[in-house]
Amino acid sequence: MAEEVDYTNLPLEERLDHKVWKARLSAYEELSKQFELSRNDHDPVFTSQPPDVFKKILTDSNVVAQEAGYRAFINYLRFGGNASVASRLVKTIGIVQPICEKGLSSSRKGTKESAIESILIMVEYIDTPESLVEEITSHLGNRLPKLVAGCVTALDAIYENFGCKIVPPKAVIPSLGKLFAHADKNVRSETTKLTVELYKWMGESLTSILFPDLKPVQQKDLISAFEAVKNEKPQQKRLTKTQKDELAREEGASAASKSSGQEKEDVEMNDATVPETNYDPLEFVDPVEVLSRLPGDFETRISSAKWKDRVEVLEEVQAVLEKSPKLVKNEDYAPLVRIFAKNMDDANIQVVQLAATCANHVAKGLGKDWTKYQPIILKQVIERTKEKKPSVASALDTFLDTMFSISGLGGSILEEAVAGTTLKVPQNKIACANFLQRCLAHVSTPPKSTEVEMIMPAGLRLLSDSQQSIRDAATELIGTLMKITGERELNKYLDKTDDNRRAKIFKVYESATVKCSSPQAGSAPSSNTVPIKKSLSSRTSQPGRISSSGSSTIPSKREASSPAKRGDDGKASNLGKGLTSRSLSKPTSTSLRPSKAINSNSLSSNHVNLSHPQAVQRASTPPPAAPPQIEYVVDPKMEQELEKLRQEVKRFQEQQQQDRSLIHQLNQENVSLKEEVSSLNSRLENEMRSSSIAISHKDTQVNNLKIELDKVNHRVKDLETEREINKLQQSNQTYLAREVVHPDHDNSSNREPDIRKGVHRLSLTESDQQIKHPSAAEKGGIGYNRPSFHSISSNREKLDVDAGDDWKRAAEVTQQLKKRIERMKARARTPLNVE
Repeated sequence: MAEEVDYTNLPLEERLDHKVWKARLSAYEELSKQFELSRNDHDPVFTSQPPDVFKKILTDSNVVAQEAGYRAFINYLRFGGNASVASRLVKTIGIVQPICEKGLSSSRKGTKESAIESILIMVEYIDTPESLVEEITSHLGNRLPKLVAGCVTALDAIYENFGCKIVPPKAVIPSLGKLFAHADKNVRSETTKLTVELYKWMGESLTSILFPDLKPVQQKDLISAFEAVKNEKPQQKRLTKTQKDELAREEGASAASKSSGQEKEDVEMNDATVPETNYDPLEFVDPVEVLSRLPGDFETRISSAKWKDRVEVLEEVQAVLEKSPKLVKNEDYAPLVRIFAKNMDDANIQVVQLAATCANHVAKGLGKDWTKYQPIILKQVIERTKEKKPSVASALDTFLDTMFSISGLGGSILEEAVAGTTLKVPQNKIACANFLQRCLAHVSTPPKSTEVEMIMPAGLRLLSDSQQSIRDAATELIGTLMKITGERELNKYLDKTDDNRRAKIFKVYESATVKCSSPQAGSAPSSNTVPIKKSLSSRTSQPGRISSSGSSTIPSKREASSPAKRGDDGKASNLGKGLTSRSLSKPTSTSLRPSKAINSNSLSSNHVNLSHPQAVQRASTPPPAAPPQIEYVVDPKMEQELEKLRQEVKRFQEQQQQDRSLIHQLNQENVSLKEEVSSLNSRLENEMRSSSIAISHKDTQVNNLKIELDKVNHRVKDLETEREINKLQQSNQTYLAREVVHPDHDNSSNREPDIRKGVHRLSLTESDQQIKHPSAAEKGGIGYNRPSFHSISSNREKLDVDAGDDWKRAAEVTQQLKKRIERMKARARTPLNVE
C-alpha cells in the first residue's frame, strides 16, 4: 500500500492550483490560519494573494475543500475586510455569483451556512448593500429550485439581521409575487419567511403592494402569519462596521466623562446592540405617480347615468391606487378628490363605498400632504355616515380614522364632527359621536379647553336624546373625555345630569383606555356611585345631630307639624322620607360637594363650647339671607335601614345596568338577525323569480313541441291522402294497360261497368250524380228490361266509344281532388303560421 503524500512541503501558490483536492485543502487551511494570526487589517498576508483567487476557491469541485475555502474567505473578510475590499469583491470581482451558484445551493449544511455568513459580513462592510442584494435577486429566476431557495434564505438572513433601514427592500419586493407562484414548495416556504420578516418593518404598506398579485389562498395564509408577528417590534440584530465604530466612539466619550464609580453602569450599557429608533414603514417604498395611470375616460364614465359604469370605473381606479401605498406629492389631486366628494352623494351605496375606499388610499399615500385636500371631502363623508349597511359604514369610518391619524383633531375634523351630531338622521349622530370617541381615545395630546367646550354641549345634547343607542354613544364620548381631562374639568357640564346617566358616565370613565391623560385626570372616583350618595353617607355616619344648611335637599316643610307626635320620631321619620324620596332620585348641583361656608365654620368652631346647643347653632348659622337651620336626630336603626336602602339601590342600579347591556346586546342580535332575514328573503325572491322564468321557458318549449306535433300529424294525414290517390292512379293505369294488351278479352264486357261505376263514384258534379242514380223511368223502360240482340250490340259499341271519355273524366276528378286537398292544406296551415 502506497504511503500518503505530504503536501504541506509544497509552496502555497502551487497547492492552491494543485490537481489533488487534499493539497488544495491544506492550502485553504493554511491560508485561513494566516488570516486569523494577522496583526491588523493592513498585514501583508492580505495582499499576498489577489482577491480573484477566492472566486476559484469558493467554486472548488471537492465539497470538503470548498467548505474549508469558505472558512478561509470568512477569516479574510473578518480580519482584513473594510468598505473598499467589500465593494471591490462585489462590484469588480463579482464574488456574489459563485457564492449563490455553488455555496447557497450546496447540499452540505456547513457550506451553506458559511456562504450566508460571508454575505452577512460583506453587508456589514459595504457602503451600498443594495448592489449586493441586486446580485442575489438576479438569481431568483434560475431554473434550479435549490439555488432559488438558497438565495431566498440568504435574503431572509440579511433582513432578519440588518432590517430594512440598512438594506432597502425595493429590489426584493417585485420578485415576491413570482416566488409565491414557484412550483417548488421549499421556495414558497422560504419566501413566506422572507415576507413575514419584511412585514415586521413595512407593515400594511407591504400588503397593499403584494396582495394584488397573490391568490386568495396565499393571502389568507399570509394574513394568519402576519397576525402572529403583528405586535413584534422589529429590531436590528447585527451592527454594520460604521455603527460599531460610532458606538465605540460614544462609549469612549461617555467612559471618559464618567467617574470610576459608574463603571458598572457603563458595562451594562455595552450590552445594548442597537438603539431603538422610530421609523416610517412608507420610507422603504418608492413614491408612485398614479394620475397618469387612471383610465383615460375616467371623468366621462364617472358621470354616466348608469350606476354600473360608475362602479366599474371606480373599481379600476381602486386597483391602481391600492398598489401604490406612497404617492408622488408634487401632483395636483384636487380634481380627483372633488370627484370622490361628489360620489359621496351618489344614490348607489356601492359607488359610495368604492369612492370612500379610493379616497382612503389617496390619503394614506399622501400622508401629511393630504391636509390641504381634506376640507374638500370631509363634510360630505360626515353627512354620508347615515348609511347603516356594515360594508359602507366600515369604509366611511376607516376613511375618517385615516384623516384623523394624519391631521389629528385639527384640519376642521372636530368642527365637522360636532356639526354632524346636529343632523336629523339618528345614524349620523351615532356615527359622529363614535368617531369623536375614537379620536379622543387615540389622541396623543390632551384636548384644549376650547375643544372641550365644543365637545361637551354636543355630548350633553345627545345624552338627552330619546333613542337609547344615541345616549349610549354620548355616554362613551363623555366618559372617554373625562378619562383625559379628569372629573373636575367636566363637573360644571354635568351639574344637571341625573344620577343614572352620571353613573354610566363614571363607569365608562373607569374602564376607558386612552393614550394620553392630563394632570387633573390622576384621581379616579372611589366607586361607581354618584357623588351625591357619598355626601349623604358621610353626613349620616356622624354621631349626634345632622344640621342641614340652605344647600340641603330636604325641604323644611317635612318637619313634624302635629304636637301630638314626638319630636324625635317625627324628625327621624321625616329624615327617612327625605333621604329615600328626594335626595336619592334627583340631586341638585349644590349637594355634590360640601360648601365652603360649612368648612370655614367648622374650622372656626374650635373656640366654641360644643356642649351648648346655642353655641353650636351660632357657629353654624348661615348669613341672614339664608333660611333657618333645621336639626334632626338620627336613630341608629334608621341609619342601618338607610344603609340597607343604599345597598339595595346600588344593587338595583347594577342590575339595571346589566339589563340594559343585555337589552343592547339583544337589540344588536335582533338587527343582525333582521339583516339575515332580509338577505334570505331577497335570495328567496331571486330563486322564485328564476324558477318562474324557468317554468315559463319550459311551458314555451312544451307549446312549441305541441305545435310541431300538430304539424307532423297534418303532414301524416296529407301523406296518407296522397298515398291513396297514388294507389288509385296506379290501379287505373294498370287497368288501362290490361285493356290495351287484351282488347277482345271476354271479361272486358264485365269490367267496363266496374270502371264506369268507379268513375261515377269519383264524380263531384250533378251530372255525375244523375249518372250514378238513373231515374225511375229509365229503370222501368222496356228496352232496359228486355234487351234485344240489337240493343246489346249497340250498347257494346257505346261502351267502346265512351271508354276513353270515362278515363278522361277520372283524370279530371283526380285533378279536382288534388285541388281540394291543397285547399284543405292551406286552411290547416293558416292558424299555424299565425302563431
